[in-house]
Amino acid sequence: MLVGATATFLIAWACIRWVAPSGWMDIPDPRKHHATPTARTAGLALWLMLLGLLALDKCPLPLDRLEWAGVHAMALLGLLDDRLNLRSRHKAIAGLGIALILAVDMAPDLSRFTDEVSFLGLILPDHPLVTVPLLALWFWSIPQAFNLIDGLNGLSMGFSLIVLTVLAGVLGHAPAGGYLTGGLLAALLLNYPRARHFLGDCGSLMLGTLFAVLSAKAFAATEANLMLWVFAYPAIDVALVVGVRKWKRLPLGVADRSHLHHFLVDRLGVRRAWLVPVILLTLAFLPMTRALDFPGHKATSLFGLAALAFVALRAFRDRVDPARVVAPLRPLEELKAVSGPHQVA
Repeated sequence: MLVGATATFLIAWACIRWVAPSGWMDIPDPRKHHATPTARTAGLALWLMLLGLLALDKCPLPLDRLEWAGVHAMALLGLLDDRLNLRSRHKAIAGLGIALILAVDMAPDLSRFTDEVSFLGLILPDHPLVTVPLLALWFWSIPQAFNLIDGLNGLSMGFSLIVLTVLAGVLGHAPAGGYLTGGLLAALLLNYPRARHFLGDCGSLMLGTLFAVLSAKAFAATEANLMLWVFAYPAIDVALVVGVRKWKRLPLGVADRSHLHHFLVDRLGVRRAWLVPVILLTLAFLPMTRALDFPGHKATSLFGLAALAFVALRAFRDRVDPARVVAPLRPLEELKAVSGPHQVA
């Protein structure tokens, strides 16, 4: 952990100072929480750390070459989006292609461990016509959902640390030998509560793909339902966003402020926004306990899922209320003052 943290901290600091000014900056707008341009390079720092570990053969993650290629391809796609602001449709199509390749690669591995897959109360045959579409949907949706929850300091990185902790509890050891955990802690130190850098699409898509692959390896052959419990928070958040935009007849690719973290920030106020990641990460962890083995873990997970669903329903009612106008976090005039009128749409 110390090696991973030190390496990532140094790489991240270098990226903030020398890489971010060349185009990898997150410019404020009325929908966002920050008021000054901020480096969008934390994901790049984590990616470079992982590449260094792989080059030194010090990364004991159970991924084959094609799975690593999928993780790196999603990291590159995110890096290009951070710099060029790619269209959502193009990112989704590219992500679907990578997800299909990962699914075709992993489907034969399941056959070596089981003849059938238990999922959502159904016993499905372990046949490529069944497993490949399900795995492709999983490998496409989780990185996209992970990217969507990356909207508040400490939220995505904190969620990543919790997922790693749960996977370590299931597997009996740290999935990356502690290097990735240390790297995430160092990146989080520079992100929360005051952000010197953001994860960016490079980091969120890379980590989302990595965790999607690791969770499928850990649970798909034994109890596939556990994958949904581990990722209950991003799944519910995406369902909320889709529901709100469909209700308002807005395009799904248009950004708005209908996420759970937006709702809680509006309720608590900007000055107490630092509490929102603490609340959401606590709610995110409770359903994950379904995958752990301790007395009362099923009741704990059900309570956590119910709490998440309750908050999501409150947020949905709040966001679709025609009498309520959700004000931007910062007036347009203030943003122009700090960023320049040419940088604010």
